[in-house]
Amino acid sequence: MWFNLLQIAVSLILILVVLLQVKGSGFGAALGSMSGGSVYRTKRGLERTLFQATIILVIVFIFVSFLSVQAQR
Repeated sequence: MWFNLLQIAVSLILILVVLLQVKGSGFGAALGSMSGGSVYRTKRGLERTLFQATIILVIVFIFVSFLSVQAQR
């Protein structure tokens, strides 16, 4: 039961972080990548923090999901 609630909480936070990333990227950046132009730039500041938080939250989500399945056995 606790794992399910934790999994829901982590998933909601993960959705929020992903939406913040998409909102911060801008529409022009999305169009620029679709036109074939490849511009490499590093992530800095809040963009980097959101990117790292996404990776950590995905790992936590997978771990909690695994624990949830194991607890039901």
